Amino acid sequence: MKKTDVWVCMLIHGHPTYYLAGRQAVLSVLRRSGFNVFVVTDHMYKTGLLRRKRLLVRPLGQVEHGVRARRFLAKFQAINTLLQHTESELVMLLDADAVLVRNITADDVRRALDGRGLGMVEQTTILNSTMSRVDFLQHYQKHSLAWLDPEAQAPPLEGYRFYNSGVVLAQRKELERLSAWAQEMLAKRPGDHIVGEHMVADQDYFQYYANNLYPHSCRELPWQWNHCEHWDQGFPRPGAYVVHFSNFCMRPGWRQLRRIRDTWRQGVG
Repeated sequence: MKKTDVWVCMLIHGHPTYYLAGRQAVLSVLRRSGFNVFVVTDHMYKTGLLRRKRLLVRPLGQVEHGVRARRFLAKFQAINTLLQHTESELVMLLDADAVLVRNITADDVRRALDGRGLGMVEQTTILNSTMSRVDFLQHYQKHSLAWLDPEAQAPPLEGYRFYNSGVVLAQRKELERLSAWAQEMLAKRPGDHIVGEHMVADQDYFQYYANNLYPHSCRELPWQWNHCEHWDQGFPRPGAYVVHFSNFCMRPGWRQLRRIRDTWRQGVG
């Protein structure tokens, strides 16, 4: 496999429906792109995906039980494993409930990044709520910063983005820097990752990295890269690259699994 190929990195574990959703995500990548897929999981046989071209599977190490956030923070273990076993210059991090719905190439990823190390879509609202960037910034201050860096000042409103980490595009060097920092932080902060009633998980780490630690590292991607019914009007819109069936940290339901399968197979125009 060429060094310039794109590797899609996925973590698949947890409730049984995550394995079924992850199967559809992997199949969508294999069908809709020429990318290689790197899966980190504890039970590959549960996905029904065993030997397939362009698919590499590595075992998930131990995940601390009893700390809910650790199930999500294991994404950084998956990233670190990917970096150890591949030499890819371009990476797409994809949640198990996100699927490709349109054919994409490495040039699409490269153009989307436009020279930046990371690329993510801003979640601007939660539909049927009054949530705005102001509210997301307040949440970031009260929870993400409170856990990760209580002495830090949040960026001004015009400079802040509530990035959704369900889909992340990255250049290898930036991902190496992020992974090293995340592993260091996780070693320093081994607690429950809870602030008030809110869990501090992988998305908080990505947001802190892109908003505070290295604020010029991330390019804000257009909605097409992370299209979701919870924050995009007119779902599903034609032209999307990736459709994300986020359930706000809750497992996919059976109806949702059918929608995931049907959506990537049919596309959205």
